[in-house]
Amino acid sequence: MKTHDNHPMDPSKSDGIILIVDDEQFLREYTRYVLEQSGFHVVTAADAEEAWSFYRSNQERIALIITDVVMPGSFDGFELADRVHRTCPTLKVLFMTGALGDDHPRFAELSANNRILLKPFFPDQLIQIVKQSCFDTGSIPRRITR
Repeated sequence: MKTHDNHPMDPSKSDGIILIVDDEQFLREYTRYVLEQSGFHVVTAADAEEAWSFYRSNQERIALIITDVVMPGSFDGFELADRVHRTCPTLKVLFMTGALGDDHPRFAELSANNRILLKPFFPDQLIQIVKQSCFDTGSIPRRITR
């Protein structure tokens, strides 16, 4: 688990962390970089198990999860979202994928609710969907003061 700012992570405070989950290191780091450049506090995880472990220990600090759908390991991004929603039904989870076709059973629901970001994506697309998701729920990730 990596945190990517110089602020100490205090579990007693609601920091508004964006948790990025993707097994592709380049994409994980690209997404992290774009969000940090926009001032967000970001933590990354390489798979759903690592993300779930971080989530369980820091649930109150997470404002948004952005996860890949298809990843190696014992469960995927959909299962991660299902587990998260059993403990916190209001936490927004965005899915980013290059493998989910429009014929997938969950594609229509995710598209209708603006909860899917198709790979590859541009930085402005990422920022737009993150801001829209956060304002929809009222849960605003903490912006880093530089």
